[in-house]
Amino acid sequence: MAPTIALTDLPSDILYSIFPYLSATDFLRFTTVTVERLLFSQLLHLADTNTQKALHTYHQDPTFWHALTRATFRIPDQPLLQGARWQWLYKKLLTQTRLYTWGDNKSGNLGHDNTGPQSQRLSPRAAVHGRAWRTEAGSAGWPKQPVISGDVGIVADVQCGGWSTTILNSIGAIYIYGIFDGLRSGGGANLRRLSFPHAYPTTSKTRSEPSTAIQQYSTGRSSVLGLSDDGKVWMWESVMGFQIKLAHVDMVGNKVDRVIAGWDRNSMYVIDVGIVYWASVQDSDVVRGGRQETLAVADTMLVDSVTIPGTSYRRKRYNGRTTDDGLESRIGQVTHHIVLENWIVFTTDLNRVFCYPTIFPMRAFNIPEPIELTTFPTACPSETFRIRDLQGSFIRFAVFTTSGAILTADKDLLNAFHHASTSHPVHPLPSPVLLHSPPSNPIISLAYGDHHYHALHSTGTITSYGLEPQRCGALGLGNRLISHLRGVALEGGAFGGGRIPPALNPTVWFEPLMQTWLQDMDWASGQPEARERGRMVLSGHVGACEATGRYFERKGACWEDGITREDEMGAYFVLKVASAGWHSAALVLVDDYKAEAAKKSHLARPPSPAPSRAASIQSVDTQGFAYEVIDSPGEQLIIGIRSVGHWFWDVGRWFLGLTARDEARERQAGRTEREGRSPGEREREAQGIVYEWSKEHFPRLRMEGGEAMPGEVEVME
Repeated sequence: MAPTIALTDLPSDILYSIFPYLSATDFLRFTTVTVERLLFSQLLHLADTNTQKALHTYHQDPTFWHALTRATFRIPDQPLLQGARWQWLYKKLLTQTRLYTWGDNKSGNLGHDNTGPQSQRLSPRAAVHGRAWRTEAGSAGWPKQPVISGDVGIVADVQCGGWSTTILNSIGAIYIYGIFDGLRSGGGANLRRLSFPHAYPTTSKTRSEPSTAIQQYSTGRSSVLGLSDDGKVWMWESVMGFQIKLAHVDMVGNKVDRVIAGWDRNSMYVIDVGIVYWASVQDSDVVRGGRQETLAVADTMLVDSVTIPGTSYRRKRYNGRTTDDGLESRIGQVTHHIVLENWIVFTTDLNRVFCYPTIFPMRAFNIPEPIELTTFPTACPSETFRIRDLQGSFIRFAVFTTSGAILTADKDLLNAFHHASTSHPVHPLPSPVLLHSPPSNPIISLAYGDHHYHALHSTGTITSYGLEPQRCGALGLGNRLISHLRGVALEGGAFGGGRIPPALNPTVWFEPLMQTWLQDMDWASGQPEARERGRMVLSGHVGACEATGRYFERKGACWEDGITREDEMGAYFVLKVASAGWHSAALVLVDDYKAEAAKKSHLARPPSPAPSRAASIQSVDTQGFAYEVIDSPGEQLIIGIRSVGHWFWDVGRWFLGLTARDEARERQAGRTEREGRSPGEREREAQGIVYEWSKEHFPRLRMEGGEAMPGEVEVME
């Protein structure tokens, strides 16, 4: 009879290979029982030292938790999730994962619930700076949770399209907010699940269907690509999807490794074939075997495609050397690729960066080989250039190196290299720009929109860059009433855009009370002593905007001071950020206990019992305007009539000069203290809730050149 071999007798490297096949419950049960046995065996000197070490440490091994988390929740592999973080992520995904969206919402792409007709009144602060009331169709400058139904479950990934936000859940289903193409009619704003032809059963919580359970997906400008568990490639340009077949590629014997959707082209990487791309199926010149009008009854679309030359190489390891000197081996094995407008950019294992123009129809294709972007390695002369990642969208992209350098470029660099490949100019080729990444909080990913972009840092925070068109809130720094306090400078008049000065990199905050704090500070900036400083910041004075932005950034960084962080995570820890068009989204782990503790730490005194009924229930809409919620249609009509009457009354009094007289009497009557508190502050104080900033002045700061902002209060250095 052969001797029995226990698991504890096996070497640790074999144990590390076996345990990933166990479930979390079985694994923890096994390690708990076995460790107890090993402790007893250790006393008898029977246990192998390596085995003891393996069983004691493997329950924290990131390899096991990485594999288990990705298999259970379909979380994509991300640079942020390294080391021990996979273990606590597995524990917290069930209860703490939340989705936030912000920016333009004209297509319903944010998923926010803008319910019920409401009587909106222009904030009194607007008159101070000459603002005009403007409705932004539900756009949000502050991150807000979208309406999400219970059947969605755990959100594993989030991406943004030109007019949409898409999410992938843990069972492999894709949902969409907004519409696919804002240039065409159709679609809706409510959350909808992307569907499949009737011949393919839909995967569910109780039944997994490999052909329709999506393991990896990608959202482009107006399309979504999905790769199913059994290797099928699905494409959606409406809620109903269809399977993609390539006219010139044998899909039977080759495995699709990933799908990447882009601005005007879509692509996949097929092992042993290379990078394959095609145009939208709605472009009739590249559709073979079908037309758009046949999609209602067809479940498969055959498309013409182009395979990028030299991208099929799979390195054969023979002592680390190869004798092949063809185009494929010179380019190397493709490691990453992205699809931009008119361009595909890819990297290889030889740490080289290439681009390829996506030109249709094929007869106009005149670039036989990919173009190498030779200035990327030379942009980091003091280090060995080793590529870690490639990210980008629309017209911009970034190459991440293993040393932490981030090299950014746009379509101008690609066009220059394209021009050089055909006309051989003598002038030097452009180099990428090195993006500053703080060593203490390095950037690990970038999400690009049309005019703005976000950086995700290793601490789970997001910083904003660029421009938000028409002050739509795409930067995530607040609406037009408070974003100037974060350093956003107004461009193009009252309804123009907002731009962040290059010297600033403000953090996106998710705590609603921090928005209240900024609204109170905005009110304080309109008081007589601070009014001139407030006007400087609002008008876009560069020095004032930068000084104010830095001040509130420092104050916001201290928001959670004193809150215990055993797991090195804040109350809001961002797992993923996505951007496109004029909006953004983030997947965030929210620790309610820490968030509540941080809010309580800012109370000036404990809250007293609230009154039975407040005289006026005030709130703030997505643009920061004060309003009262009116339920009765009759009341809404009466309020509207009264508002018109008050407007005529105010105009008449202003014409007669009575308004100025009343203001003078109020100042003489010593009502400055009451005016110095916003309606929100007075309401909270009536309820016994007072925050520590309630008596603070709008800060008077020293600007870059040493000049102090105007005012009478003490300058804050």
